[in-house]
Amino acid sequence: MKRAFAAITAVALLSLTGMAHAQDKLTIGFANPLPAYPVWAEADKCFADEAKAMGVNGLTSGPTGLQVDNQFVLDRISQYIATGAKGIIVVPLDGPMYEPLMKDAKSKGIFVVTLNTGDTTSVQDALLGTDYANQGKTVADSLAKRNGDQNVIVLGNQPTGVHRVFTDGFIKAAAAHPNVKLVQEIFDQGDPAQTTDVVSRALTAHPEANVVLSWEGTAVAGITTAIKEKGLVGKVVGVVNDITPEVIAGLKDGTLYGASKQNFCGMAKGAVDAIVALSKGQTVEKKIDTGITFVTLDNLDQESK
Repeated sequence: MKRAFAAITAVALLSLTGMAHAQDKLTIGFANPLPAYPVWAEADKCFADEAKAMGVNGLTSGPTGLQVDNQFVLDRISQYIATGAKGIIVVPLDGPMYEPLMKDAKSKGIFVVTLNTGDTTSVQDALLGTDYANQGKTVADSLAKRNGDQNVIVLGNQPTGVHRVFTDGFIKAAAAHPNVKLVQEIFDQGDPAQTTDVVSRALTAHPEANVVLSWEGTAVAGITTAIKEKGLVGKVVGVVNDITPEVIAGLKDGTLYGASKQNFCGMAKGAVDAIVALSKGQTVEKKIDTGITFVTLDNLDQESK
């Protein structure tokens, strides 16, 4: 009986020890805004791979489908905070909605890293991603190289946040190019189901427009559909984000002129590395630009490998 009790006690102690080690393991929660979208799916994979390589517990979650659902993502962040994550990775597409929760996390000693949203928030420990102001400049400079006037409609989800950072960068750079002009800013609320109608109405209102530009990855289908339905292929081109199958098709059929290729894998891996470093008391850069490459038909083969 004593031997049996001793064996049970030993097993219990081993179990408790294992639980303690599991609890000691650094947990990082990634609130992915659109895991179904190809580049954010890539970010998910790279996050999981890096978490495993660094020996941390990586958790990821996000809405299904291709429509932004900020409240769903905010709820996931709240869960990470409540269940003891030591680091969270956030994509605050709407800064004012996210910043209170980020401040709450910080007050609880949780490290906060943001991805790919420019200066929409300020409380994070580090920001990794595309410098959206620089991206806006890069696009304006690239359009300036095309022949003739470039009369541009810029599409975003809303007037603030990432859209503002990107568009202000574009406007500032366009001022140096006489042939690049902003015609109108339009908004689809981050809902790809609205994009075609929003773009079509803008093209009707501005027949002089010959470029539809958007930093929203999910807007590609709506932009190309609107151009085709209006019979404007060859007269109007789209300029978009990311290199996906539909972007490649659009570049090849002429509905798209260019796309900004972003480094989503580098963002996700770098975010894990930053939180691990912070947890060890090390310092990290406040802003880390993961860069873009502007892709046209000329360099598509090289950049789509």
